[in-house]
Amino acid sequence: MRIHRALPALLWFAAGAACTGSKTSTAGQEITCQVNPTTQEVFDCVAGSGSGGSNTCHDIDEDGDGDPHDADASDDHASGDIDGDHDGGGDDGSASGGGGGGDDGSASDSDGDGIPDGQDCDNLHDGDNDTSDGLPYDIEPQLGATTTPIVDAFMARGGTVPTIIGITMADPTWRFAELQASTPFVVAQSDCDHIGNRDVGRDRVFVTWQTSSGLMQTDHLDIRYCKD
Repeated sequence: MRIHRALPALLWFAAGAACTGSKTSTAGQEITCQVNPTTQEVFDCVAGSGSGGSNTCHDIDEDGDGDPHDADASDDHASGDIDGDHDGGGDDGSASGGGGGGDDGSASDSDGDGIPDGQDCDNLHDGDNDTSDGLPYDIEPQLGATTTPIVDAFMARGGTVPTIIGITMADPTWRFAELQASTPFVVAQSDCDHIGNRDVGRDRVFVTWQTSSGLMQTDHLDIRYCKD
């Protein structure tokens, strides 16, 4: 079940709740991240297995960027009932539907990364195992390509582009005019090099759209310019 959030919640996330990595991880190392128990947003990832407990998840950082999402992850992982919009399940904020290390999948490892499903960040919203409709975790416009990032992101999931109600992003608001108007642009070197609100060449935007049933839905999208 997806959560349909109001605009104030959207603005709160855009202003201060973006997932951030510690940037201390190396490729192939285990990381431990905090999980917001209400929204299932992952943040404050650090290298190592952590001390356990509630409101955390674990991942193998395959690309070494300090973030649970790995650049080479495909959108067609086989997975269980993995939700689409920050609605992960357990009261303790653990990964997957019911608890970090309980009897609800903690012994299984569906993606073979060595992290039990019940503790795996990949099984949260926007994780590498998320096959839900809507927006993917990120879109990677390449240098010299013509792109309309939000439109391209919806299309990348194999869906149609819905009616977009609003777009917000935290400062700096790079390419905000083009993103709001869905105006195509050619990716320049300045896009690759700018200091974004997530990292160099990387911005997070929050998109609200109307579903085919008339409901409002909000999700975030990371735009990673020139990502290899």
